[in-house]
Amino acid sequence: MDNGFQFLDIILLAAVAGFIFLRLRSVLGRRMGHEQSRREDNSRRVNEGHKGNFEEKPSEDNVILLGDKARPDEQTPFAASPLQQTLNDIHRIDRSFDPATFVQGAQAAYEAIVVAFANGDRETLKMLLSEKVFENFDASIQDREDRNEKMSTDIVSIHSAEITDAMLEGREAEVTVKFDAEMITMTKDEEGVVIAGDPQPHMVHELWTFARNLKSRNPNWLLITTRRAE
Repeated sequence: MDNGFQFLDIILLAAVAGFIFLRLRSVLGRRMGHEQSRREDNSRRVNEGHKGNFEEKPSEDNVILLGDKARPDEQTPFAASPLQQTLNDIHRIDRSFDPATFVQGAQAAYEAIVVAFANGDRETLKMLLSEKVFENFDASIQDREDRNEKMSTDIVSIHSAEITDAMLEGREAEVTVKFDAEMITMTKDEEGVVIAGDPQPHMVHELWTFARNLKSRNPNWLLITTRRAE
């Protein structure tokens, strides 16, 4: 009977892991052992050639919100903003780039990275972080392990995720997303005593910047910087 439950647990864990990887791949462009053929890609571009739309909403802060729609060639103040122009330029180089889809992927990556950091899951972090950011995260995890401390993070809700900045230099693109999230974070010592954090939910406001070479065969957008939002 125990073996039967263990086997069922393995199946469930494999299914959950597969769902997370497929989710991240679908929205951030991660390659999971296979790619679409050039023929499929070209066909998609022909069939969707009329697309080039970026989801947006007029805003004094020039922030693109998930779920709003407007054509980039519409004669609106926001469509002509530097942010929108940069996103259009990124799309012209990488026709698969779409701000709304990118934000969805950034949200999935945000959750995966925050939880992986708390759990000390270095393998997941390596896939989603730049080398420099991974080194910083790894050092923090190692310090925590050396002190026999345990960290836990529970994301209650991501209230909003929106593009606030973008930069394109040659083929190197960077897109910054502002996250407003509610989470519970605690760190316990080896005796199980809470030494940092709080069991009550708290709001976190952060700016995360993702980067990618748009002509690279690697479709991954990697996290290159994180900072508090003012």
